[in-house]
Amino acid sequence: MPEGLRSPTVFTPKTISEAITNKLKNPDARFWAGGTYIMSRPNFYPNPNQRDIIALSGIQDLSRIYHADRYLEAGAMVTIQQLITMGSFVFSKELYNAITSIGSSVIRNQATIGGSLCTSDMRFTMSCVLATLNAQAEIRMVSKSAAARWIPVSKLYDRKGNFLYADNALLTKIRIPTDPTSQNMFISRTLDSPMNNPTESVIFSLQYTISQGNLTSPVMCITLPGSCFYMSQDFDNLLSTVNFPVTPDKTAKIAKRLASDLRLSVRQNSSMLQIERAVRLLENVLNEINISYLEG
Repeated sequence: MPEGLRSPTVFTPKTISEAITNKLKNPDARFWAGGTYIMSRPNFYPNPNQRDIIALSGIQDLSRIYHADRYLEAGAMVTIQQLITMGSFVFSKELYNAITSIGSSVIRNQATIGGSLCTSDMRFTMSCVLATLNAQAEIRMVSKSAAARWIPVSKLYDRKGNFLYADNALLTKIRIPTDPTSQNMFISRTLDSPMNNPTESVIFSLQYTISQGNLTSPVMCITLPGSCFYMSQDFDNLLSTVNFPVTPDKTAKIAKRLASDLRLSVRQNSSMLQIERAVRLLENVLNEINISYLEG
């Protein structure tokens, strides 16, 4: 081993409580799921400041997945491919395709739900999709009581896409609504690969219904992987004023508002190209819905 370097200490807890105890005793150690993203970072290893690792693969509770009446619940160590396999029976075609598009089969077999949601500063497809669907996440606080809290996935991040619980909680489960009586429609679109080209990629998701020609109960999320996680109740309220068939003036007004919001939300390293692509993507989706409405 090169001089000045050391191998990280790897803790292998068998329970969630043990993992949290490891973290309390070693605050600089990082929780490690599949490692797909972490190991792909430049200068990950060798690195003289290598952090110790709390490997979660031995915790059986985090690898469980099952379908209840109105939701699918999956542990943080469930892989993307396992989620797709189970979800093929309960997910809509659009949701199934959105999750399948996350990466190649090699990535999907390695990447975990927890890892994809908990990267500290990058937001990928899973975050955007689950936030739009109002999925819930269970987190265990890093404390002696290890208290559990259920919170919306949308509340895990700030507007710039930073994960808010990086060192003070462990994400243990997610719940994805699958109520068959729901009439909500779901659309997801991704431009470029979030993994391979995060500086130009745009991820878009929208859940909505149409009632008497009105767009009702819209929930939209736009992710620029390295610079923005955009959800806004005010913007959703603006979308709810859309009447079909939608006019070009109305579409232009909504697009202008989105561009303004994104410019205020993104990190300094973001490009105007991404903002422009996000705006055009929204216009395109509204046009798709408009055409579908006119076709009956």
